[in-house]
Amino acid sequence: MLFRVAASATWLTFFTIATHASGQFSKHTAQFHFESDISDDQFENHYNEPGFELNLDDIRLVQFSLDEDAIWITERQKLHAKAMGKKYLDITDAPSNFGLLFEKPHFSYPPPNSSLVAPMLPLLSIEEMKINLEYFSSFRTRYYNSESGRASSEWLLQKIRNYTAELATPEQKALISVEPFYHKWKQASVIIRIAPNDSAGSDPITILGAHCDSINKENPFLPAPGADDDGSGTVTLLEAYRTLLKFKYIPTTPLEFHFYSAEEGGGLGSQDIVAAYEAEGKVVKGMQQYDMTAWVASGSEETVNIITNGVDAELTQFLTLLVDRYLDIPWVKETTPAGIGSDHLLWNRAGYQACHAFEGLVAYGNNDNIHTHRDRIDASHEFSFSHVHQFAKLAVAFAVELSS
Repeated sequence: MLFRVAASATWLTFFTIATHASGQFSKHTAQFHFESDISDDQFENHYNEPGFELNLDDIRLVQFSLDEDAIWITERQKLHAKAMGKKYLDITDAPSNFGLLFEKPHFSYPPPNSSLVAPMLPLLSIEEMKINLEYFSSFRTRYYNSESGRASSEWLLQKIRNYTAELATPEQKALISVEPFYHKWKQASVIIRIAPNDSAGSDPITILGAHCDSINKENPFLPAPGADDDGSGTVTLLEAYRTLLKFKYIPTTPLEFHFYSAEEGGGLGSQDIVAAYEAEGKVVKGMQQYDMTAWVASGSEETVNIITNGVDAELTQFLTLLVDRYLDIPWVKETTPAGIGSDHLLWNRAGYQACHAFEGLVAYGNNDNIHTHRDRIDASHEFSFSHVHQFAKLAVAFAVELSS
């Protein structure tokens, strides 16, 4: 394994492992070229920040494209790739039979027709989302293997439990569980489950997901408020859940809200959860990811960007119908260039039907601020809570249309 830094470019040579049907492994090398002046020690804890557990020499198995073999690299090299804008999945701890335990049923989605969604939407509160995001982005960082990352997920868990205690009816409370999902690292994921009394364990689940971690790509020990990425998606789902409680909504099939830890580490938290659900034989009717919902670039049209790669085509088409019916802005479709995206990919990879809607066209995204100390609510007038409000409408619509 070679990691060589030059003045004008960084070259990485890796051992690549490909799994074949016979169960045997073959090895070859692959070379990636990053034009960069990043030094080898940039990601060290030069600031002596306490509360982190980060071994930069840990060896990880990473996939940069769904169409390419996975490669062994160090945690330091993962951070270098993140700094250069490279997206990846970290599949080091994925079970060897991930996605293969059983054949997933395929669902079709009729056009949206619920009479419950429209009267719920006026209950959504922009002010509530702003209050929540101001607090959630006040943690110095939500890096998944830090004490502040742990504290942020503990706050999120308690906030959800407070909503449930204050707003849920006795009938709803009997159906709701709010639990942390613990991982090998410090920050937990959080899962809300609303399951009807007569719902068997095999009933299909509707899942809405967002990731609750953040990272500073320049150095993980630096501040990373993560207001847009993905604090905005987190408060979108928080507000959708609060609205369902206020409306006294009870689904007919199980409904879950997931807040994933360690997405920025390569989908680590959602990978753990997908593996656990598959091992338990859980059936998923549909999963939608909310990763960044706040940015509207100056001079661009306000839209919902429906991602077309790494998703289920039928569920994605259903998503466009939800936007048409319930939102005040149009949708556009885009194929993202990298081939690796957010937590929905882990569900898709395991054979479940998943989809993803993004805050706008990638070219007009919050590209200069995310993964830095500048990802704040007050970074620009382009940070729009009215845009987050549109995605909260979509979350309510997706949750109710698929679970009622």
